[in-house]
Amino acid sequence: MHTAPRIALALSVLLVACPKRVTVSGQEMSETAAQAEAIRELRRFQDETSAEPPAAAAEKYEALAARYATVPASADALYEAGVRWRQAGQPDRARSAFSRLVERWPLSPLAPQAKYALALAEADSGRPKEALTMLSSLYDKLPAGDRPRAARTAAQAAESARAWPDAVRWRAEVAQLTQGADRDRELARALELVDGQLGQADLSRLAQELPPASPLRAAVVMKLARIALHVQDEAAAERAAREVVERHGGSPYAADARALLDRLARKSHVDARALGVAVPLSGKLKPWGEAILQGVALALGEGSSYRIVARDTRGEPEGARAAMEELANEGVVAVLGGVTNAEALRAATSAQEHGLPFVSLAKVEGVTQAGPFVFRNMLTAEAQAKALAELALARRGMHRFALLWPQLPYGQELANAFWDEVDARGGEVRAAESYEFDRTTFAPLVKSMVGKLWLDERSDYQDQVKEIAQAEQEPYRRRKAIEKARDKLPPITDFDAVFIPDFAKNVALIAPALAVEDVVTQTCDPKEVERIRKVTGREDLRPVQLLGANGWDDPALVERAGKYVECAIFVDGFFAASQRAETKAFVTAFQARYQHPPSILEASAFDAAGMIRRALDGGADGREALRAGLVGLKAFKGATGDLAFDERREVVKPLFYITVDKGALRELTTQELAATGAGGT
Repeated sequence: MHTAPRIALALSVLLVACPKRVTVSGQEMSETAAQAEAIRELRRFQDETSAEPPAAAAEKYEALAARYATVPASADALYEAGVRWRQAGQPDRARSAFSRLVERWPLSPLAPQAKYALALAEADSGRPKEALTMLSSLYDKLPAGDRPRAARTAAQAAESARAWPDAVRWRAEVAQLTQGADRDRELARALELVDGQLGQADLSRLAQELPPASPLRAAVVMKLARIALHVQDEAAAERAAREVVERHGGSPYAADARALLDRLARKSHVDARALGVAVPLSGKLKPWGEAILQGVALALGEGSSYRIVARDTRGEPEGARAAMEELANEGVVAVLGGVTNAEALRAATSAQEHGLPFVSLAKVEGVTQAGPFVFRNMLTAEAQAKALAELALARRGMHRFALLWPQLPYGQELANAFWDEVDARGGEVRAAESYEFDRTTFAPLVKSMVGKLWLDERSDYQDQVKEIAQAEQEPYRRRKAIEKARDKLPPITDFDAVFIPDFAKNVALIAPALAVEDVVTQTCDPKEVERIRKVTGREDLRPVQLLGANGWDDPALVERAGKYVECAIFVDGFFAASQRAETKAFVTAFQARYQHPPSILEASAFDAAGMIRRALDGGADGREALRAGLVGLKAFKGATGDLAFDERREVVKPLFYITVDKGALRELTTQELAATGAGGT
């Protein structure tokens, strides 16, 4: 470090100034003499401290600066102190030294260097905003040799301060000042920030500020093009993509820009009679795709002017994206499908990007959040929970519930949704138990739910044990009496209903386990309830309602569980045996054409295609008009009910309430649904 020239310069400044008196260590002397003495000490310190630890040297320089605080040599001492504090890894002490220099000696020749060193110390001290502000103001005045480091420090400070546009600009600056691997690394980080951190407003400002030759400009403008396409501003998307092609034709983004322009050109050619279907047509999910195609074909009708354009998604996100891309380019007016959770969200995003009306048949949450072109027509956990809560709390006067659910997404989603509905309606969940999805023994689970597992916690049982202990002295007789009391102990059924969101296989095991523990579930048969009350002697016996979800809609439920599920009620989005006129007509037509009964998948596809056809027959001649038509569609009478879309573009329809009646499944009648009072089916 060349200190002597700086000291000489400071001395020359003093010699042309007006002489004045100063006090150094209690001794009065001329400023010229004080400056000369300070410089001699600085030169001596340089020799003495060259081998000392940086912190020790810094302490000496700070002491010298304090002793000669009124003469320019103090600036030199403060600068040397700051440099050594940074070397010692104490950036806060360095900040203090450089700050005092800048504040006390703003005209010192060392002030510019001190400001730069102060900015670096601010960054080292974990004050990124302050460092970024100082570096931004100093940068243009720095020597060329200092600029790469300054720009890199500014970029790091901007990222630490989460000032993402500044971080991108500084990374681009570093890239322009470096070569080879360093340049590539800075550009890669800048591109990562452009893709992951910048919004439309930031990108727009950055596009205006970046010079035309900047290697980042093509990336920024191309992202603006994609955002514009996503929000349906096709004119802006075209302008941005065209700029990339014309001004940055050699960049890696030129191919994407040309593809976007080609997509926009194709988009203007839409066939209002072509309906796309994006579903799995290969692999283990192929039967799902075939079922959906059958429902769509029945809805469009044989010999009609409509045609189906089907593409295989393979049930995978990338397959869904490719299928949607192909269908959009082929000019279909709308697409339905996206049936698996894995593919639905990607298909929805792609549909929104293309401005392509899309009706998803998946259950996954949040699919319509992709944008206004995405709709859903499929039974969800939320819809089932609302329907069951409406029946139980609003119509039957039930307020207390027990929940048993498998540790699977299906059971967890339904249990959480139902619990939320109960809470929202002022009800209460009194017992809640979850279990492994492959569990086969449910007795301990049920015992725990009704207070017959942990008997030490039941005061009524403990009172009986005490009475038996006093009455029976003989150990064997006492033990037998306690066992008898335990067996006759009534269950604690402080709930009106038990909700089991599982499939028929497990429900057929749980229902008998409830009966073994004397939980009576025949709510629709007062005579049977009275018979059980007399046999057990439980005058306070209260039957509880079994509630289920669409996983119960399986003939195996009644075959395996028999009388134990009698009077149970569950909901589904479709019931082939329903007496609704539209449902019966659909089931009859489907069986006649395909020789097998339909499921909810075929029925939902039939209704989705039917709603699209209704909008097209009503005059919608393009994608935007069709989207508006679906939004405005009301009370569409479909196979699964009277359908409409809510403000989230989620289907709204009454569900099918199904009960077990004399060993068979049947739909509850309108009169039964209107009945009030717990257990009044």
